[in-house]
Order: sequence, then structure tokens, then C-alpha cells
Amino acid sequence: MTVTGDSYIDGPPDSSIGGRMAAARAHAAAGLREGKSGVDIAEVLTAEVEAFVLELVTQHLDKAGMGGVSSGVAILATGGFGRREFAPYSDLDLVFLCNGNPDVKIEELARAILHPLWDAKVDAGHAVRSVREALELPATDLTAATALLDARFLAGDRALADKFLALYGPKVAGSAPDSFVARLLAEQQQRHSRFGDTIFLLEPDLKNGPGGIRDMCAGRWAAVARFGTGDPLGLQDLGEMSSRQAAAFEAARDWLLKVRTAVHLAAGRRQDQLRFDVQEKIAMLLYGHVKVPPGEIRPAVAPAVEALMRHFQRHAKAVRRETRRLMQRASTDPRRTPKVQEIEGDASFELRDGALEVMDPAMFEQKPSEMIRIFSVAIDRDRPIGLRTQDLIAEQAAQRGSALREDPEAGPRFLDVVTDVRDTATPSRVDLMQDLGVLGALMPEWEPVTGRVQHDIYHVYTVDQHSLYALAMMKSIARGDMVDHHPRPSEVIKQIARPVALYLGTLLHDVGKPLGRNHSAKGAVVSVAIAQRLGLETEDIRRLEFLVREHLVMGHMSQRRDLDDPTLIAHFARLCGDEENLRELFLLTFCDLSSTAPGNLTSWKDELLRDLFERTLTFQRRGAQRLMEERTELSSRRQRQAAQHLGEDPDRPDPTTVAIFKSLPDRYFMENSVGRIAAHVELVRGRTGRCATLVTHQPRRGYSELVVVADDVPGLLAQITGVLFANRIDILDAAIYSCEPAKPGERGEALDMFRIRRAAEGAVTDESRIAQIQRDLESVLEGKNTVDALVAARPKGSTLFERAKPEVPATEVKTDNEISRDFTVIDIFTEDRPGVLYTIARTLHEQALDIHRSKVGVEADRVADIFYVRDKATGHKVVDTARLDQVCQALKLALLGVAK
Repeated sequence: MTVTGDSYIDGPPDSSIGGRMAAARAHAAAGLREGKSGVDIAEVLTAEVEAFVLELVTQHLDKAGMGGVSSGVAILATGGFGRREFAPYSDLDLVFLCNGNPDVKIEELARAILHPLWDAKVDAGHAVRSVREALELPATDLTAATALLDARFLAGDRALADKFLALYGPKVAGSAPDSFVARLLAEQQQRHSRFGDTIFLLEPDLKNGPGGIRDMCAGRWAAVARFGTGDPLGLQDLGEMSSRQAAAFEAARDWLLKVRTAVHLAAGRRQDQLRFDVQEKIAMLLYGHVKVPPGEIRPAVAPAVEALMRHFQRHAKAVRRETRRLMQRASTDPRRTPKVQEIEGDASFELRDGALEVMDPAMFEQKPSEMIRIFSVAIDRDRPIGLRTQDLIAEQAAQRGSALREDPEAGPRFLDVVTDVRDTATPSRVDLMQDLGVLGALMPEWEPVTGRVQHDIYHVYTVDQHSLYALAMMKSIARGDMVDHHPRPSEVIKQIARPVALYLGTLLHDVGKPLGRNHSAKGAVVSVAIAQRLGLETEDIRRLEFLVREHLVMGHMSQRRDLDDPTLIAHFARLCGDEENLRELFLLTFCDLSSTAPGNLTSWKDELLRDLFERTLTFQRRGAQRLMEERTELSSRRQRQAAQHLGEDPDRPDPTTVAIFKSLPDRYFMENSVGRIAAHVELVRGRTGRCATLVTHQPRRGYSELVVVADDVPGLLAQITGVLFANRIDILDAAIYSCEPAKPGERGEALDMFRIRRAAEGAVTDESRIAQIQRDLESVLEGKNTVDALVAARPKGSTLFERAKPEVPATEVKTDNEISRDFTVIDIFTEDRPGVLYTIARTLHEQALDIHRSKVGVEADRVADIFYVRDKATGHKVVDTARLDQVCQALKLALLGVAK
């Protein structure tokens, strides 16, 4: 600001409440940019807000004649304002405390103070209470009672405030702190049910969600009730927290306050949910130094966001862990004598109040592997590990990891726990090992995956949690828990002769994720080093290396390749080598896909995975000839059943039906049920115009299935997908079948199947819209209209309520001339937007490529479309490198222009 004489060129500083609030927020923003701690930023912000609030309060107290130190009225700051943890757009909570019953004068005072704050757009809340009413709150209103636990004197009668605060803490706890803690736990559970029951949320709530600020407060309130203080350093002095635990708790508090400040400022309002758009705004400020690894095709903001969310996971876990411990301690009367029970034949551990405890704390220093053996004892006895012993294990793991690794019994004992399928606890004992830091201490290579987040909406869980879920699922399958829902994996796992590589491989399959691109190959190297240190035998190490290196291949091939191609099956069989590798890779892939995100392993993916497994197993046992024979037998059987379904003699079906069956490829009968086949035959026989359509609905699954039968002309897929795009229909996936003509020279038919939906409505059940799609298809195929004209007239959708989501990696286009004998395979990965499939199909048509087979998939916000193509002119693969490069560039350029 420049000053000339008595005039202000830029204007004087705004001394209004609104101006001072804006200045305080600006100072908080400057603190973030300067890298100040969250605690310092919050304390400075609180002090600046308190300054003008105190001026306002003092002015009105004096005006009302209540400004004296013995006026019988005290004003307290409560909540985050009372804790000096104020955020830029937080509620400013005040309590007007009266020695006697509040009268009209007090109410008028409160309104006089609050109205200027409200006029300045400061969210201020208040309560007017007598001392008697306030002391009765703990029995009736937990929320109000806990808010007062954070109260501090602001203005007015200090003696009254001091006397009240001295009485209030003991009053909250009463004679039974465990009862108060039980109420806190109940409130916490109800709150988590509203804001998410897990810290593994893509858009967590920093205040009310698990591991957030409110949980931290609950732990401190519980500690106040039992120990008289909720300060971590005070608890450390009392022996109720170790120095490491106190430091972790304070670090989490500092981080949460800092990030909450950033979120409020980015949103320009009170917002505690860490939404995708806010993540991207604040991540570059807080973690802008984190860069995309060389060679990775990813949005530049992604590494910063992943660093932000990894720190959230780490601190939220610390809050969850330490709060749980504080509440457990606060629930237990230290004066009560515990019930101790010896464990026969075990000189290290005992049962204390039903939980396993180490008898001599020095045991873990003398023999570190006992820190792992106790988990086996917990499984054997089906007992929890006691809180005191958990703390000892966590301290030893943090401070003496090298001693644990050097103990020769540690590795074998760890493998015992990892492979023990009797572990049915929730969380599992391996999960608890991770929570206590044992996995990172035993395997330092594991530590980088802890809390690692991927910035998309496909990977819901952190890398470590995903791996732990996959291992838990593997054990559940082995126990037979999933035999009703997943009988084939439950049967296959019984045939595994040496399961150690399978279980350890499941745990370590993503250990290479922090190492960048090609994480499978890098993870295989890491896993071998870990396995050697743990003491695995050579044969198991070889199998483990195979599983980690190839853990993505089976999912990729089953979902993105033509399983009808014998070349593919032969290639995959050679990759696996033997049946044991195939079985274990099948099981690992199943658990991996099941644990990536809720609902990720759809019935369609499950069926494809099983199909690839069965075909490869047949190929390994009996060769390509028997595989083809079995496929022919299955095709023949389904044709007979479909004919019977149509009311025809299965041994002598109608000649038209026979002709339709002959025109379809074998893979069609592999991929469709008998009822579907019969319905499609009727559709083909009944077609009279340019096309025939059939729509069925799966409302519970949120999609409809559209079947289109039409002449198999060049560009047909582009025309169909263009019509669907013009009608604002989303395509979830597609199956393309070419029906061979009955006679040479005649035109064949195409039978194309699409799973479709309306984005906001799910299944496409509107009959008028279905009829419009039919009319548009007819007009385009007859040449009366064009797709371009329909798309140009496409109504624009509103983006008013569209939620932000992470930016996906740039479009990738890959070609493969090895995996198929007759076709070039094109893989396309891009953002899921309306018109993507239409754009791809149109571009391939313009590039003079004939689409023989297509697999279309959408995973969260990313499309993975695969096309088997050949040159229209030659009918063969595209082998010219320059031509392939031209196709790839044309696809990328076209997809850049896809409208939102």
C-alpha cells in the first residue's frame, strides 16, 4: 500500500470485521506458501480472529455493564476456536456462561455480539447457559458436553470461568470414565457410518471421517476423562503414551490442521471433504516438488496428489491407532487386578484378561522373532494380542528392525503366519502386523507401498491394503468360505501342493508399484530378494518370481484378447510352463481383481478368467487338438440346446436355424447362454429391414443389452456407435460377431451386442428412446441420414452437477502383431467420455481397417478398448511399421477432439 500525505492510493486497511477476517485468511494462505506448520498457522489464525472478537465482546460487555471481573458472566471459546485449531471458514463457537439463570439481558448481549459477526459472513454459533445447566450437560448432551471440554476463557468474569472449568472435567468423567468412553465410541461409530466406515476413501472427510480431527478429539476427551489430560506430552509423562506414539499423534494433528486450512482456502468456504478437485488444487502447493517419473504417461498433478493422499493415509492410520489405544486405556480401571492365565508349554506369553501378553518385556529384545511367533499363538488360541504387548511390538519394530531381520527364526515364523488359513480375525493378524510396523521392519522393501495411493477412481485402496485384502481373500478361498459363490477357485486351491509361493506372492505382487513403470518385473526382483532373506527354498523362489512378474498377464489376456484364438492359448500355456504355475496364477489373478475395488470382479470378468484357465489347462494336458475338439463339442451342445429352446427337434433343427448356426464363429457359442442364442436366432430370422434390434434390461446391474443385426458392411460399428452417441447412450462394452455368408459372393451379417446405459438413469428402459434409436439406425443404414448430422444435432448435457474426478493418463495406443495369427491387435486406453467408441470405430474405418473382433471395457474413469483388425484391401495383418504409426497417430488425434 502506497501512502502520499494523508491520502491512501490503494485505500486504508479494512478495519471492519469482514476485512480483518479476510486479512487473517490471507495470512493463513501466506503461511501455507511459506511452509509453516499446521499448528502455527492455526494458532496465528485463531489469535487474529480472537483479537477482533475480543474487541467486539469487550465493547458490548462494557456497554451492558458486565465488563467487570466479578460480573457473574463469562464468555468461553469452545470447539476448534477453544482448542486454537481454527480453520479459515470454521464455525466460531462461543458459550455465554452465567452464575445464575440467564435472563433477557444476557440473550440481548449474545445477539448484539453475534449480529456483527453474521453480517460479516462469519459463521458464529453460541449457547447461553448457567453453570448449573452446563454441569448437567454430560448426562444429557454428549456433543455439547465434549465441546465444553475444549473451552477456554475469553472475556468477562475470569474467576467464574476458572471455577467452572475446574469442576467440569471431573464432572464429565464422573465416577465411571468407562461409561463416558463407551458413549464416545458409540458416537464415533454413528459418525463413521455417515462419513465413511474406512479411511480408504477416495474423497475422505478430514474432520468427521475415520482418522480425522473429530476422532483425534474423541481420543483426547477419553484421556481427559481417565487421566486428567489429553495432551500427548502429558500422557507421555504419565506413561500412557510412548515418545514415538506422542510424536505420531502430534504429527497427525499438525498435518490435518495444515491440510484443512488449505482445503478451506481452496474451496472458499467451510469444506472438510478432500474432494478430487480440491486435492489437485492443494497438492501442487504442498507437494509440488514431487514429479512424474521419467517415461510415465501421467498427468503432472498425479504424483503430488498421490503424495498428499499417502500422507493422509499415514496420519489417519496413526490417529485411528492411537485413538483406539487411548480409548481402550481410558476404559480400563488401572486399579483392577487382571486375570492371568498361563499357556502350557510357553515360557514367553500368557493370557491376561483373555488377551495374549508377553511376560517379560525384554523378551522381544533378547529374541526378536518372538514378536512374530506371538501372532501364530494368537491364531492357535484365537485370542487377541494385548494392548501393552502391541505397544512393545510397535516400539521394537520401529527401533530395532535390523535385529528382527537378523534373527534366523524370524523368516520361517513369518511364513507360518502368512500361510496359516485359520486366521479369521478382523482385521487379520497380517493386517495387525502391518499396523504395528512389523512388515516394514521385516521387509524394508515393503515400506514404500504403505499408504501408497493411486490418483484415479479405479484403485480405491492403498497398495498395501489392496495386497492385504487379496491375501485375506486367498485364505478365505482355501478355508472353503467361498465355495458357494466361487466354486472353481475353491476347487483349484485344493490342488496346490506347495502354497508358500502363492501366499507370499499374493502379499508381494504389487511390491514394485513405487518403482514406476513395469512394476511387475521390478517387483519380481524385489520379491526374490525378500524370499531369499525369509528362507524360501529355491523351487518356491522361482515360482514366486513367476507369479509377481506375470501377475497382470492373465487378467489382461482374459479381458482384452480373443480367447477363441488358438495362438493366444498356446502363447499363454508356454508362458505358464506347468499346471502348478497356471493354477497359482489363476488364483492370484482372481484375488487381485477381487480386491482392487468393490465390485471390480464382475461376473463377466470372472467368466472370462475361468475360460482362459480352463482352455489353457486343456491345452497343457491334451494339446491344441483336444482343445479345439472340446470347443467344438461345447458349441454343438449349445446349438442343440438352443434349437430345443426354440421348440425344434435338436437332432433335426429347422434349416434356417442350421444356416444361422453355421454362419456364427465358435466363440459366439462359448460366450453366450442358450437362452441368448435362441433369442438371437429369432432376431436374425425376423429381420425385414436394414437392421433388427433387441433390447433387454438388467436394472439391478444398471444397464441394458442392445443386440443389432444388420448387413456386415464396412464402417457398421462406427454407424451403430455413432447413433448411440447421438442419443446420449453410454456404451459399457461390446461384442462384435461376423456371420459368414451362406454362399461365396453374398454379403454376410453382423451380430453386434452392446451393454448400454443412460449415465444418470442406468438401464435404458424408456421405450420412446429405444424406438428413436431404431429409427435412427434404419435411416443411417438406408442412407437417408448420416451419423455426423445426428451427432451435430445431439442435445448438450448440463455439467452443473457434474462431480470433479481425477484426470486420467494421456491416451495410449499400442499395436501387437504377435498375439494373433491372422489379425493386428490394437489396444487403446483413454478417458471415458461420450463418443469414445464411435470416434475409434470411425477412425479405424477411415484408416481402411476392417474390425473383426472388439472388446470394449470401462474401468472407473478409463476406457480400455481392444480391436482385432486387418487391412480391407488385402484381408491380412497390417505389418508395415509406418502404416501402424499412422493409425496410432490418427487415433490419438481423433480422441483429443472427443467432446465432453
